[in-house]
Amino acid sequence: VINYIKQQINNFIFQICFYFGNGLHLEVLNARNGNTLLPKHRHLVRQKRAWITAPVALREGEDLSKRNPIAKIHSDVAEERGLKITYKYTGKGITEPPFGVFVFNKDTGELNVTKILDREETPSFLLIGYALDEKGNNLEKPLELRIKVLDINDNEPVFTQDVFAGSIEELSAADTLVMKISATDADEPNTLNSKISYRIVSQEPTYPPVFYLNKDTGEIYTTSFTLDREVN
Repeated sequence: VINYIKQQINNFIFQICFYFGNGLHLEVLNARNGNTLLPKHRHLVRQKRAWITAPVALREGEDLSKRNPIAKIHSDVAEERGLKITYKYTGKGITEPPFGVFVFNKDTGELNVTKILDREETPSFLLIGYALDEKGNNLEKPLELRIKVLDINDNEPVFTQDVFAGSIEELSAADTLVMKISATDADEPNTLNSKISYRIVSQEPTYPPVFYLNKDTGEIYTTSFTLDREVN
């Protein structure tokens, strides 16, 4: 997908092309001269032309190798100065644990994912990209590449206790709170994947039902049936 934005500054018309995909590379074109790049000797070119990457989102639990490269950084400084450029990434998944999640091509700037991701282990990655000359000096200001791991519903809820115990006085009124049960889910908080609903599987006596359960809160209440210790 390519989006175009035209802007006129000091009698120059700039057409800015944002290339969206695995990465985002920003170039400024001179719309008055056949969409050619602005002359390299103009200082304005270096102020406006930049290397940039878009955030990346990867789904957990999937083989992502078919999506490689998942990102790419590119700098045009080598073309302008006639230099050999080397790309490098550092950060979690490469130079920090968990190691070996990503590998990169130092010549092209392409970044590949090599492992199946688990959001519960690592919900996001922050990588730093570099463009280096032959002596290892930065040719551009290092940039950040953020990778978000998308959640799937791959965890079952777990009760916070093995046994929940409650008590209530006999002849208590209907809708009296007896106890509250609770559970947790390791999926992403505040999403449908981690939303928990409760239900009573069975109760004795089976009829009429003595208790009802709020499916959202886990609170257990008495029904309209009056509790009698000698009977129940």
